[in-house]
Amino acid sequence: MSSSDATDKTIKAAEIAEAKITGKETPACDPHKKADAENKGQLTGDQSTIRETPVAPVGATPETAN
Repeated sequence: MSSSDATDKTIKAAEIAEAKITGKETPACDPHKKADAENKGQLTGDQSTIRETPVAPVGATPETAN
């Protein structure tokens, strides 16, 4: 990695940190923002999140599920 790459990463990190501290919109280079945009709309229809997934009691078997 060249020193210019390290400098660019430092500048981007500083921009993101400053935006988060001041409560402003983060720049487009924010990796969290990119991930959110890519994942938007992934949970649709009958898909569920971990919180919505039913949990079976300890020692449950397929026969006792009903």
